[in-house]
Amino acid sequence: MVRYKIRNILKLFKREGNYGFCNIPGDVNSLEEGTAQFSNGKTDFGEVGYNGPMLPNGHGFHYYYFWVLALKEAVDLEQGLSLWDFLSEIEPQLIGMSRLVGRYKRD
Repeated sequence: MVRYKIRNILKLFKREGNYGFCNIPGDVNSLEEGTAQFSNGKTDFGEVGYNGPMLPNGHGFHYYYFWVLALKEAVDLEQGLSLWDFLSEIEPQLIGMSRLVGRYKRD
């Protein structure tokens, strides 16, 4: 079994993340816009809640990294954790991970 270490995981994220969902069951295959059902992380504005990509007009393409972390079991987390605190809490339960990269440009 691969053992994930928090310091190595943070290197993959490259910087503080700006939002997170937690404890999404394995049979969920979509999330509604504006959902708070599985919300946990803070936005770049320090608020809990996801608002989608908000880059400045005419700023060119930005890349968005969507990470999926598989846990052995659900974890009980407080709302609004920093990325470091979130990963520290889930590290003992982490059994796998992958990412999807999206490219977005706002005209």
